[in-house]
Parts: sequence; C-alpha cells; structure tokens
Amino acid sequence: MRSSWLRLDDEDVPAPIYELQHPRQAKDNFVKYLKEEVFRLNFYRAHMLYFIAVITLSSVIVYVQGVVNGPKEIGGAHLTYVNALFLCCSAMTTTGLNVVNLGDLSTFQQATFAVLMMIGNIPFVSTAVVLIRRSYFRRKMADVVKHSHTMQRVVRDIEDTRQSDRDGGSNSSGSLRQRPRTGQHQSSKGKQVQTTVSPKPQPRPKRRSYHHETGFGFLPAPWESRSARDFFNHLLDKFATELKPEQHDYVSFKPHLDSRGRFRQLSEQDRMELGGVEYRALQALLVILIGYQIFWYLVGIILILPYAYRSNIKALLSQVQPGGVRPASWAIFATVTEFTNGGLNIVNANFIPFSGHHYILLAAAVVALAGQTQFPIFLRTIIWAMKKLCPKGSRFRNTLDFLLQHPRRCFIYLFPIRETLHLFALQFVIDMAAWLCFEILNMGMPSVDALPTGTRIMDGLFQAVGLRTSGAHIIGMNSLAPACLVAYLVIMYISIYPMALTLRKTNTYEEKSIGLEDVDTSASGVASHLQRQLTYDIWFQVFAFFLVCCIERGHIVREDPGFNIFSILFEVTSAYGTVGQSLGVPGKTYSLCGDFASLSKVVLLFVMVRGRHRGLPLAIDRSILLPGEELMHRIDKEYNAKGTEDPEEENELRNDIESSGETQCKAGKGGDQDPEDRKKSQPNNKSGREEPETIAESNP
Repeated sequence: MRSSWLRLDDEDVPAPIYELQHPRQAKDNFVKYLKEEVFRLNFYRAHMLYFIAVITLSSVIVYVQGVVNGPKEIGGAHLTYVNALFLCCSAMTTTGLNVVNLGDLSTFQQATFAVLMMIGNIPFVSTAVVLIRRSYFRRKMADVVKHSHTMQRVVRDIEDTRQSDRDGGSNSSGSLRQRPRTGQHQSSKGKQVQTTVSPKPQPRPKRRSYHHETGFGFLPAPWESRSARDFFNHLLDKFATELKPEQHDYVSFKPHLDSRGRFRQLSEQDRMELGGVEYRALQALLVILIGYQIFWYLVGIILILPYAYRSNIKALLSQVQPGGVRPASWAIFATVTEFTNGGLNIVNANFIPFSGHHYILLAAAVVALAGQTQFPIFLRTIIWAMKKLCPKGSRFRNTLDFLLQHPRRCFIYLFPIRETLHLFALQFVIDMAAWLCFEILNMGMPSVDALPTGTRIMDGLFQAVGLRTSGAHIIGMNSLAPACLVAYLVIMYISIYPMALTLRKTNTYEEKSIGLEDVDTSASGVASHLQRQLTYDIWFQVFAFFLVCCIERGHIVREDPGFNIFSILFEVTSAYGTVGQSLGVPGKTYSLCGDFASLSKVVLLFVMVRGRHRGLPLAIDRSILLPGEELMHRIDKEYNAKGTEDPEEENELRNDIESSGETQCKAGKGGDQDPEDRKKSQPNNKSGREEPETIAESNP
C-alpha cells in the first residue's frame, strides 16, 4: 500500500491529499491492490475457500432434505438452518461438536455428515494437494520437454539407461548413467587418475555455555542437562540412518546437500532432471496416500462390522436410544468418524455404552491414531517398508529413496526421520500424560471408581486417544475431576502443536534457506515457531470466548444447568482445537453449544473453521508451491548457491516473505555448505568434514 506521505515536486504531500488530487491514479492503485492482494489465491486462501464452499453447499442440502423428506425429529420441528450449518461445519472441520442428536436425523443426513468428514480430514485434503501439484508438474514437464533441448537430452539419457538395463541387467548400484560433470575427465585410454580433494578445515570448537549465563539463569531442568541431551541425541542418531546423504541413486549426478537436505549448486540440467524425479515421487506418493486411506477404512470395517452383529452388541445398539441403531450403519459410521477424527456419532451417547468392550475400543483407537494423530509416523513407516521390499536398483525403490530423503519437497505431512521420531515421542508423552491424568486425578470420583480395574485402564487409554482430536469419549466429561478437566483443556489447546511445529521446523524454504537469516539453533528455531503459533492462536480464541460470554450472559447469570465460565471456555477450546469434547448439558446427550443462542453458534462456526486451518504450512513452503509459480522459480534460483545473492533480488524476495506473514529477518550469506551443517546431516561423521571425493583427471 501507499505510504502515508508521498514525494511530489520536491515537496512532502500526504497520501490522502495526493489521492484527492489524482483520483484516476488512486482508483487504478486501489484496483491493482484488490487484484494482487485481496483476490489473489494462495494455498491458505484456497484451502479456506474450499471449506467454506463445501460447508455452505452441504448445509443447504441437509436443511432442504430435512424439510422435504425428513421427519420432524427435533422437538416436533425440523432441523433449523443454523443447526444444519453448524453440523456441516463440525463434520467438515472434523470437530465433532453436535448441537442436536445425530441419532434423531434421517439416514441421508447422517450419510452426508460421514461424507463431509471423509473429504475434510487431513489425509484426504493433503492427497488432493498432491494430486493438484502432480497435474501442474505434468504440464510443466511436458512444456519443458517440448521447448528445451537440454531436457530432451536428459529424457534420451534416461531412456537409454532403461534400455541398457533391460539388455545387460541393472548395475550394482542401481543408479542412473553418470554423465560427465565439471571437474571430471577421463583419458583417451580409459585410465583414470584419482586425486583426493583436501578436506575443509574443521570448525572451531564451540565455547561451552553455562546454564547461569543462558535463559533466566536458573538451575537447569532435567531435560536441559548435558547428559540427557547426549542420551537422546545418541538414541535418535542410532535410528536416524536415513539422514546420511551418501546414496542418491535417483539422479545421475552427485548432489551437494546441506543439513536440511536441500540441493545446492545445481545447474539448469540438474534442476530439470530433479524435477522429473520429483514428478515420479508425487506419482508414487499419490498412489500410496489413496491406498493408505482405503486400507484403513477397510481395516476398521472388517474389525468392527462383524463384531457389531454379535448378539450382545446388537442388543446394546437396539437399547441405547429410541428406535435403535442398525449394526451396519453404526459400524461404518464409527469407522469413518474414528479414521477422520470427526467426533460425530449416530449413537447419541458416543462410545459410553461400549465401556468394558475392549475389542471395540482397541480397534477404534488404532484407526483413530492412523487417521490423524500418528498419520505422519504411519506414512513414513509404510514408505520405508515398501522400500525395503523393493528389489535393489529398481526405479520404484529409487523413487521411495527420494521421498524418504527429501520428504518436505513433496508432501506436507511427511517429515525427515529425526523429526518423525521427535513427533512420535512428543505425541506419546502427551497421550500418556492424558491417561495418567484420567487414572490418578479421578481417584475418589464415583463414576470412575465404580469401574473394574481392567475397564478403568482401557477406558482411560481410549479417552486419552480420543482427547487429542477424535472427540470420542467413553465417560461423561462432567463426571470427571476438576483437575482432570483442566488438564484436558490444556491438552486440547496444544493438540495440533506437535504436528504444526514439526511442519514449520522442517520447512525446506525457511527464512535461513534463502540467505535471509544468519544463524538459528534448533531450540531458538522451535521457540520462534512456537511464539508465532501462540500469536496466531491466543488473541482469536480469547476474543471468541469473550463474545460467547457476552451473548450467553443470561444463562451464566441465572446459573442454568451446564452454563458457567469454565464450561464455555472448555467448549470454545474444543471447537478451536477441532476436538469435539464437551461438558454437555445435564440430562441431554448433545454438546453444550446445543443450548447456545444462534449468534453464539455462528461465532463457533468461525472458531472451528479457523481452528482447522491453524496447522497448515506457511505461505512459502516447498510442498505447496506449484511448479511454474514465480515465487517458487525465484526461490530456487536464489538458492542455487552461486556463493552470493543479488541484493536487489534478495530485497524483493524478503518483501514477498514479509507480505506473506513471515517475520523480518536479517540478511545472511549464501554459498557453500557450512561444515557444521554437513556434520548435522551425517550423524556418523563426527569430524564435521565433507568426505573426500575422487576426481578423474586426464592422463598426460
């Protein structure tokens, strides 16, 4: 936008006066601003537009179907449009708050909510992103091959390599045919002279930092001690073998990588070849993601559907609510709501009637973990297992290698092995903390003490799994201890933080990757992302809580059943965390928001939609930028690592980053890989030096 003062004829003129003097130019600037800023789609805006459009359209369908064909299910009246809109938003954002009992709605409406949960959950939406990027890659690669002689030569080289592999068998390494590179020469006699490049000097040892000189200068926490850090680093290094970058059979050249797995010093031909490899990786990833979702839906149905037809479960479903529930409908809907972490259930009491049925709770918990909480861990494990099963030297194995070594170039929720282990450990700790809170803090509570020991343990584990995102509950939330509810409130608020912080931290195009940040340690980097996430979250959630309290003042002042400050805060936090847990209303089976005023429900609509979008990647992220985008091309060019960056292009790039929501950072230096980065990227390389490489020279 125009600054508040403009320079005109060597005089400082305020912008409003200048615009009054030049109305046509002001109009052109305003129209240009609307085109380039307001109406310009990026990933976040397109994601938000998709959710808003689907919610609006589905709400009309649900409401009209209820009026035309549905029974008068809600107190002798049809489902209101506000309630239909709220339920569609809750299903699409996989929140799970229900303002009416779903068991009272028609089968068509229930099926609509199941479809919304399927097309709004993380695996489905991220699969659609991969599909769109693959389509753009196909167009881009076809255009490049058509107009670029270099790319045509690369394609011929790859085709020749395939033909030679079919004729003479694959070579031992399975790599592509090595083309001549700069600095590599071979004599006419075929004899190579090997020389060793002198290693880079070792970095200076870091000065030991004392704890009284860091942070607030207090005594270190147990996890901040040097012995604890060394133990966990050694443990992670033992399993994080995928970080070693010495095997790159998916390309015909030897890449130069930094600690974050980014390619440096790429020629135009290298970038084109790398684009072809990335296109194959997107193709493989698309098939894996589709198969992943179909597999877990089938697993849930196969495990739960036959069990639902057992005599005791069948009798239970017929007794839990008037009219009963068909076993097949419940089994399918329960599988969908658990995998999508949707939280809605056609059994009005959710999973409370199944307390003590360990088989159902265990099957539902596994499907819920695979759907969202442990989705990145399960996905990387499957890709790793598929790679191990593929024959060595095969093209598909090389493609899977590329996915494992450069996951964030291709997919939003596929992380490097070290960050994947961190994510698993952190989520495991949170789930165990929720389980311990249930078991310890609820001692003496009648509703929990009445349960047998085995049932209590299993119910606590299921409640801990459902607390993060799925919204499934095995016991009435208002019957738990106050301290346990406070712990649940905190866990719901931070439910998305492990995945969101991992996503931010592994961003391939983080500020320092393009020379805009000088130095950033791991701890300070995570703290910076955490601060940014808190800034994004707190003000909006507090503002929504304030609005709901203003609207529901009458209920709070009269102390109506279920209405108090804490229960409303719990409801707003559950909506913003897209969890779906609620303290409810005594004597009723729907959420507390079911007794909210229509305006409060509208406020929660915005809360749920924004909460669903708080775990998305930043605007500048390699996994969401489309091939051919100007910003993606400029960043790739800027990060080509010629040693220095063009100051004008760097300043322009910094302005783009700041305008997309990033904080302003200092300009740093590009260039060759830092020895410390090489040490981090190769856990077994203790010296921090690059390994000597062999260069063939001409034989005189």
